Amino acid sequence: MGLSSNSLIHITKNKTSLKGILTGDFKIKYCLETMYSDSFEYVFGVPMVSFCDIPLSQVKNHIKSYGSYGIGLSRKWAIKNGLNPVLYIEKNSALAEHTFDVLYDNILDNKKVEELTEAELALADFFRYSKNYEGELIRSGKTINSEYRFSDEREWRYCPEKNVLKKNPYIIDNDAEYRKNKARYNSSVSKIRLKFEPDDITYIIIKKESEISEFVRFLEDAKGKKFSMEQVRRLTTRIITTEQIKTDF
Repeated sequence: MGLSSNSLIHITKNKTSLKGILTGDFKIKYCLETMYSDSFEYVFGVPMVSFCDIPLSQVKNHIKSYGSYGIGLSRKWAIKNGLNPVLYIEKNSALAEHTFDVLYDNILDNKKVEELTEAELALADFFRYSKNYEGELIRSGKTINSEYRFSDEREWRYCPEKNVLKKNPYIIDNDAEYRKNKARYNSSVSKIRLKFEPDDITYIIIKKESEISEFVRFLEDAKGKKFSMEQVRRLTTRIITTEQIKTDF
């Protein structure tokens, strides 16, 4: 079996969020990222949608960390829409210590990101698509794992370009600014969507078998708005539960 899947999976915490994605596509949100080198810590907010490139047989730990609901979309859809794998950086590496320190100090830390030139924006993308190889996994303000290997997630991201973000920040390079104004920043990009078609969906992941009828009815109610009847029939065959993933894969 290959290490990669033919689907990219987005995991979410609850059924309400999953239903919102199914009928309204993916919303863009600013996510707080912390990057470490051996000498420095960088905290910044990045507008994104994240996915994991993990076969269902190996996705159990990801579900445990991030939630019991999700949606899988084809790799073909991901490539068409400009998603890209994350660059994982070991904090003690020369890349972290030299290249990233220089880039951050000379590009992001000394000017407003929305004022960056095209060349500087291209360099800033290294930050938008980077993550430490290993570090603390923090969920809802709590440390879940102090030595979590992020590279195991095989993350892919969609980060909107400048022409999509318009006047909104490419990166928020101030930790205090991000925390204070997170809701306002997310509101400013709330109308941006990462779209998909019903035929792009490979899996609909729900928590338990007792919810299957609920989601079938939900898809049927959306008929004519998002889905055709034929698409509803096809999608109902792609519903899988986390209970099944944990026991059968």
